[in-house]
Amino acid sequence: MTGIDHRAVIWAAGACGVMSGAAIAPAIPAIDLALSGAVGGGFWGRLALVLPAIVIMGLGPWIGRRTAGLDQRRGFAAALCALAGFGVLGGLATSHGWLLASRIGLGVSTAAVLCFATAALATLFRGPERAQVIDRQSAINTLGGVVFVLAGGVLAQLGWRVPFLLYLLALPVAWQAARMAWPAPTALPDKRPDLAAIRAPIVTLGVAMTAFYLVPVQAPFMPALSGFPSLAGLTIASATLIGGLVSWNSGGLRQAASDRVVEAGGLALLLLGLLEFGLGTSVPALLLAAGMIGAGFGALLPLTVQRILAQCGPDTAHAAAGLIASALYAGQVGASALAFGFGIGGPRLPFLIAAAGLGLGLFLWVNRQQLGPWRHWIVEHMA
Repeated sequence: MTGIDHRAVIWAAGACGVMSGAAIAPAIPAIDLALSGAVGGGFWGRLALVLPAIVIMGLGPWIGRRTAGLDQRRGFAAALCALAGFGVLGGLATSHGWLLASRIGLGVSTAAVLCFATAALATLFRGPERAQVIDRQSAINTLGGVVFVLAGGVLAQLGWRVPFLLYLLALPVAWQAARMAWPAPTALPDKRPDLAAIRAPIVTLGVAMTAFYLVPVQAPFMPALSGFPSLAGLTIASATLIGGLVSWNSGGLRQAASDRVVEAGGLALLLLGLLEFGLGTSVPALLLAAGMIGAGFGALLPLTVQRILAQCGPDTAHAAAGLIASALYAGQVGASALAFGFGIGGPRLPFLIAAAGLGLGLFLWVNRQQLGPWRHWIVEHMA
C-alpha cells in the first residue's frame, strides 16, 4: 500500500490542472479591455480562456505516450513547474499574441501533469484503494473549479494580472512530487491501450463533460438568471457542489447498484437536466436542472475513469491517461462550441441541441441490434 503522501500529490496535481481556465475566467473582460480595448470579453479573450483545453484535447494522447518513457519523478515535477511558469507568464502579457502563446504552453504542461497524475493511479493503486482514490480525485477536481473561479474573481478586483498568480500554487506541489518515489518509466512511447475496450467509456466521459460544462458557459445567459449574477452563480455552484458530493460518495453508489445501472442513471440525469435547462423558465427549475446535471456527471466521472484504467496495465497507463485528458477537455471545447455556435438562436438552444444529440446517441445504442446494415458500424465504433 502506498502512503497518503502519494494520494495528496496526485489530488493536488489534478486540482492544478483545473486551474488552466478557471483561474482567469472572471478576468477575461478586463484582459480584453487592457490588451485590445474590447469591452465585455471579446473573441481573443474567449480564445485565451479555451485555448489550453483545445491543446489538451488535440495533444493529450500524444503527450501521454511521450511521458511514459520519462523519469516519472523529474518529469512530474518539471511539468508542474512548467504549468506554474507558463501560467504566470500570461499575467505579464502586453499583447494578445503573448497571452495566447503562454496559454499554448500552459495547455501542453497541464496535459503532461494530468498524464503523470492519472498514470500514477494505475501503477500505484489496485482494487478498492484505486477506486477510492479516483472517487476523491474526481470530487476534488470538480469542487476545485469553483474554488479557483471564486479566488480568481476576488483577485481580479486587484487587477487583471493578479489572478495569474494562482498558477504559482503548482510550485509547492512540484516540490512534494520531486521528493517522492514514483514508478519507473514503463514502456515504449508508441505502446497504446486496446481502443476497442475503452472506446465506450472515453465517449461517455466526453459527453458527460460537455453537458456539465454547458452549465457555467451558458447558464448566466438564461432569461431567469441573466439579470441576477448571484443567482447565476448559485446555479453553477449547485451543479458543481452536487457533482463533487456524488463523486465523493461514488463507492456507495456502486455498492448499492451495478456499474451499468449507475452509468444508465447518470446518463438519464444528464439528459433530463439538459431538457429541463432548455425548457425551464423559473429559477427553481434551473436549479433542479443544474442539480441533475451535476449528479449525473458526478456519478459518471469516477466510474468511467475506473473502467478505462481497469483495461490498462503499467505499460499503457500513460497513453490511457492522455486519452482521458483529451476526452475531458474535448467536452469543455464542445460545450463552448455549442454555446457560441447555437447561442445566437437563444440561450436555451445549446441545451436542447445537446439533449437531442445525447438522446439520439442513447436511442441508437439501445436499438443497435435492430438497425440493419448500420448495426455493425455502430457496434464497431461505440462498443
